[in-house]
Order: sequence, then C-alpha cells, then structure tokens
Amino acid sequence: MKNKLLVCAFATALTALAFTSCKESTDFDAICNDVSATTLQGVFSGATPDLEALLLNVAQYRFNDDGTVERTVMALGDGVYNAPVTTKFSSWQFGEYRDENFSREIILNPEAGGEPVVVIFTLGGILTEDQPFAGDKNDKIKDIESTQTTILGKKWFGNDTTYFKIDTIVDVMKYDTTYTYKPKKDPETGKTMRDSDGHIIYEQTIKSIDSTLVPTKMKWPVAPKTINIRRMELNTDASTHANTGKWFMQVREYEMDADRHTTITKDTTSTYEFHWAFSGYTSAASYIVKARQADGTDEYFDIKFDAKIPAMTIDKQLLKIEE
Repeated sequence: MKNKLLVCAFATALTALAFTSCKESTDFDAICNDVSATTLQGVFSGATPDLEALLLNVAQYRFNDDGTVERTVMALGDGVYNAPVTTKFSSWQFGEYRDENFSREIILNPEAGGEPVVVIFTLGGILTEDQPFAGDKNDKIKDIESTQTTILGKKWFGNDTTYFKIDTIVDVMKYDTTYTYKPKKDPETGKTMRDSDGHIIYEQTIKSIDSTLVPTKMKWPVAPKTINIRRMELNTDASTHANTGKWFMQVREYEMDADRHTTITKDTTSTYEFHWAFSGYTSAASYIVKARQADGTDEYFDIKFDAKIPAMTIDKQLLKIEE
C-alpha cells in the first residue's frame, strides 16, 4: 500500500511539472545523479487542498547549513486549524537511488532518537507519503501566518467607474509668482549676514502673486459609462475556526444619446455569504480562495496581494481596505 501511495504521489508530481515547465529534463536540479548536499539546503514547501472538505494541508522541510533538518506540518480550513508542528532531525544522509536515478531516498535521523524517516527527493522537491509534495522554495508556513494577519477581519473595496466625457471650455485659475532677493538679516543682531569670504548672503522672497482666469479646453465628465464595484470580507472565528465571508459585485454599463440621456444596457449584481478555505497557496503575494455558498455553489477567487499598498487584485480590479 505504501509503495502504491508513493507511486501515485510521484505521478501527481510529474503531472504538475508537465504543466509548469517546458524545459528538458537535463535542466532540472532534480536529476538525482547530480544532486549534492548543496542542492538540499534551504526550504522546500508544498500545499495541497482537500477541495470537498475546504481544507489546506501544508508540509515544509528546512535543510540547515549545520546538517540538521526541520519538518513542519499544518492544516487550516473551514472549522479546522492545526497549528504548525515542527519535528527536528539531528542529521540526514543519502539513501538508495530510485526510478532509474531520477529520484533518491533521503534518510532523516530524529533528534530524540527512534526510527529514521525516509523521504524521496525528486523533481526538485521532497515527496513523503500522506503529505503534500514540497517543491517550492518559499517559506509557506511564515507566509500563511502573514496572510491571515493581513487579510482577515477587514473590508476590501474597489470602485472602478468610467465616465462619458464631452469637450468643454472651463476657466482655470493660473497663478504667476514673481520673486525678489534681499540681503539676509541675522535674527538676533539685525545685521546683514555674510559668508566666510565676506560676500552678502541673499534670501529669496515673494514680490507678488498675480492670478488670471484662463479659458481651457478639457474633457468634462457628464455621466457614468461603466460602474464596477466589488466588496469582499474574509473572517475566521477564533474559537470554532469557522471561515466565513461576504461578497458583493455590481457591474453596470450605460449608453448615452445625443441629448446626453443615459440608458442602462447591463446591470449585474451578485451578493452572497460563504464559507471558505485556501484552495491554492503559492506565497503571500498569490493564492486562491474557494468560496462555498449555502446552496453548495463553489466559486474561486484568484487573488494577487500587494502588502506595500496594501491591496488585493481580483479579476484585474484593485481592492483596498475600506475605511
């Protein structure tokens, strides 16, 4: 049974690789007859969803420079939160080659003693029975904790409105400022200040400000052309870990006749509450949220997140925190 599970997981990893890369196999650092201790330094992480259960499982390995290894696993979803649990290994070593040298066993020696743990290094990542394939080099455990802090419990809002505009002339106030220069006075003595060479120091002052109304041609907004409003909330209950959310979207399009009368040609409104979980998690900047409505309808939100703003992008629309 164990071998069947590993073969199945290995096949899944191969399939995923086929969709994410077009390189020849000789380009992969996962060709295990070329693998070295240097290859196995750093972080290897992976996340696999259980879509029906609204659950995300995460597994991560950290190979340290001193030869120790840390394996961290966690699970989170709607009604589930298994906090990160780390197992430490005092050392590791290479084991047997597998799959015509395409894979290789890695033997992890527990810090507290006991039976060694055997994992498989393949396709540039770590394959373990009953755990996600850990093939990414980013720290997902840290990123997920950051994402939860960043996005949960906030109202995200975006309003992209465009307008019909007409050519018009408006008076724009223009200002013309004239400056002059005068010797700078010492604020204490009132004497003219000089530099180290004895030259008088001058300071700039405003002599006059003249204002003029200037007729200016510009595009003047007269009526909405398209309105695109989105609101999203993602929450989790600290006690039950139930993940709940709210979604609102309104899209309107208008036509305008010669008399500037507008007519709605499209009016789509979608609003519902849902339970949710991550159905895909790449990093703190990119993840997918699966939203399940009360009637069982599922919808997926592919989110790109910019922590500097902060803002999330959904369907190319930027949503910021609503004050």
